[in-house]
Amino acid sequence: MAMILSAGEAASLAERMEIAGLNTLLGMGMAFLVLMIIMFVIMLFPLLFGERKSKKETREQITEQAITNTINQIEQHEALEDDTELVAVITAAIAAFEGAGGSSGGLVIRSIRQRANKKQWQRA
Repeated sequence: MAMILSAGEAASLAERMEIAGLNTLLGMGMAFLVLMIIMFVIMLFPLLFGERKSKKETREQITEQAITNTINQIEQHEALEDDTELVAVITAAIAAFEGAGGSSGGLVIRSIRQRANKKQWQRA
């Protein structure tokens, strides 16, 4: 293995390479050991701080319930008894999309019905 050289001695190339190799291995080994310690500490985080995650989930549930309640209240207060204006706007939008110019091009909307309140990905 490596020999300890005093200040006055000259080392051969083989001895210098051996010392350099050992220094490299020692440095890489220490870095790997520190990274392993950091990995284990990070792996312990869920065990140490697991309670906070459940509080976050309850906050998300409360937020979702509040949004759902607000949407339901808005839907209950909306009275769509007179749909003539809505029908005219929808007809004009479809006519503009089809490029019918100023007329509806024979398009007649007979009924408008509200769809069930589904999320976007459920409609696909």
